[in-house]
Amino acid sequence: MGIPFLQGGEVQLSVFSVGLLVLGGWLYAYFRSALTTSGHSPSMVSAVSCLLAYLLGPIAIREPYWMSIALVVSAVFFLGTRDKLHHLAETIPVNELLTAGKFLLLTGIIFPLLPRKILVPYIPVTPYQVWEAVVVVSSLSYASYLAQRFLSPGGSDFLEAVLGGFYSSTASTILLSRKGRLQSGREREINSAIILTNSLMYLRILLVILLLRPAAVREIWGPLLLLFVSGILVAIGFFPKRASFFGNPSGPEKTSDVSGNPLELNSAFLFAFSYIVISFSTHWVHGTFGLSGIYALAGLVGVTDIVPFVLSVAHPGSAMPPHVILVSTMVAASSNNIVKAIYLLAFWGRKAGMPALLSLLGLAAEGILLVILFRM
Repeated sequence: MGIPFLQGGEVQLSVFSVGLLVLGGWLYAYFRSALTTSGHSPSMVSAVSCLLAYLLGPIAIREPYWMSIALVVSAVFFLGTRDKLHHLAETIPVNELLTAGKFLLLTGIIFPLLPRKILVPYIPVTPYQVWEAVVVVSSLSYASYLAQRFLSPGGSDFLEAVLGGFYSSTASTILLSRKGRLQSGREREINSAIILTNSLMYLRILLVILLLRPAAVREIWGPLLLLFVSGILVAIGFFPKRASFFGNPSGPEKTSDVSGNPLELNSAFLFAFSYIVISFSTHWVHGTFGLSGIYALAGLVGVTDIVPFVLSVAHPGSAMPPHVILVSTMVAASSNNIVKAIYLLAFWGRKAGMPALLSLLGLAAEGILLVILFRM
């Protein structure tokens, strides 16, 4: 295929190659002289800047004008913020950088090569669709994870609830319930945070379906958005007026009690495996028991992460009509809210967490009521 700006004849290739050899020889002499004089290797910024400057001419001639402008703007940005980028690189743990790099490798190289046809007749999803779901869900969770870890390392329960709602509402409910047991006098704020993080679950489900099956969103966005808005209003009503949404920036920094990195390969493979198993179960239940079996399965999966089940009924190759997707999603979400109410009782207690407990049960009941009204 070759480099685009080298395609145009042997003369252009020869001229470019000679210039590149001259530049390489000059850089070699520069690095050798700097290493002999100072005793350590100089920064690679000078070498990269020289190569970019050399490539700018051919790119401006052979490629669209926006490409050369984007290259110059990007180079200026990275050079101007070099110190801050170095500080950021030193702040982020090496294992998280390696994890993100591995995930980008799997996403950018392996993902496009996966088969797009069904390999196992009883599993109605292709390897490409499975990994597409992994990418979408993990990306949403990872963005929230990074924001929660580095932007809000323990400052505000309310802000952590927002981020935790897109990461994992179940994990966020457990963590906030534990915090409520250990910290007295902050019951209203923690109750509000628990209600908020579970309200955002409906928005997260809506975003996942929007990214994977946009056509289905037109039929189901109303009830999901209604539950999201009603939960948000209740959370705002319990939020203390004098409390700060962003916490106390001048207060002591605490270590955020967040769960593991959602982009760890083990987590990605576990999600893919659970998606395949639940897709097989959904296909078998639907073929054996019909729609009533799907709705019963939706109630059972509430004890786990419901996203794989939602994807199993809403993936692009699914034959489920929109009303079945909506009913299944609402039943699974209501069941999941009941399970989280049990977690709240176990980790916090009935008296202090009563507002959040009633709100979780209320969201579950509202979801079931909407299912009944929708089916009628």
